[in-house]
Amino acid sequence: MPTGGEDVLMETKTRRGQELFRAAVLSAYQNRCCITGVADARLLNASHIVPWREDPENRLNPRNGLCLNALHDRAFDRGLITFDADLRLLLSPQLAQTQNPFVLKAFGAYHGQQIELPEKFTPDLVLMQHHRERIFVGA
Repeated sequence: MPTGGEDVLMETKTRRGQELFRAAVLSAYQNRCCITGVADARLLNASHIVPWREDPENRLNPRNGLCLNALHDRAFDRGLITFDADLRLLLSPQLAQTQNPFVLKAFGAYHGQQIELPEKFTPDLVLMQHHRERIFVGA
């Protein structure tokens, strides 16, 4: 039987400014997921279009952010969904071909739908193109 389970003190990195980024992105989208409309801040993330680690210049740029619910945020980060030049949802073939009813409902229902645009800080289309070309798991 494994041993352990005790608490250990560790040193961790903190993303300075991340809370400011989150507040700006969620506020711009009126605290609603831009895909589904989920409006519970506990379930929302300020998702980076180009990941934090890849682009220090745009880490805190709210135009590099989308307000997504936790499930769609995870799919976006993993490249399973992206958005076209008109900000319509695209599904990767991996998601589009699934037989899982929940996945089909959670993602397929929104395929081709344009996101709800924010009041300010509209997503940067150049950054979105980067996501499509470098992160999205396309054909």
